[in-house]
Amino acid sequence: MSYNYNYCTLMGRLTKDPEFKQITESFCKLTFILAITRRFSKDQNGKHETDFIPISLSGKNASIGSQLLKKGSPVLVAGSIQVRNYEKENERRWITEVYADSFQLLNKKKYTDDVANQSNDEIDDTANLNS
Repeated sequence: MSYNYNYCTLMGRLTKDPEFKQITESFCKLTFILAITRRFSKDQNGKHETDFIPISLSGKNASIGSQLLKKGSPVLVAGSIQVRNYEKENERRWITEVYADSFQLLNKKKYTDDVANQSNDEIDDTANLNS
């Protein structure tokens, strides 16, 4: 039996507008930083600290996300944590990010009018690669 399990669910806000990249004609990628505030201290002082988590979407999720996600958007992201490395100037660098399988925009009212004005009636506030 294997005890390996890599799945995370995060909720936060985008720190800036996402970056959309069309890699090939049939493959695209969307990246953004998710800001998540957490309680910092053990006592009841109420101190908080913010974590900034890089998120990556691809394929259909990236296309939908590029139309829906904006700076400050509250979003729920589900996916797996990936660690990759590369060399730059003879130095190995590591990147830890969440590769999202799905996302859900949490503040529907703010973007409802924008989505209604678009010609694409297929846009949904939830994207899932498995469908």
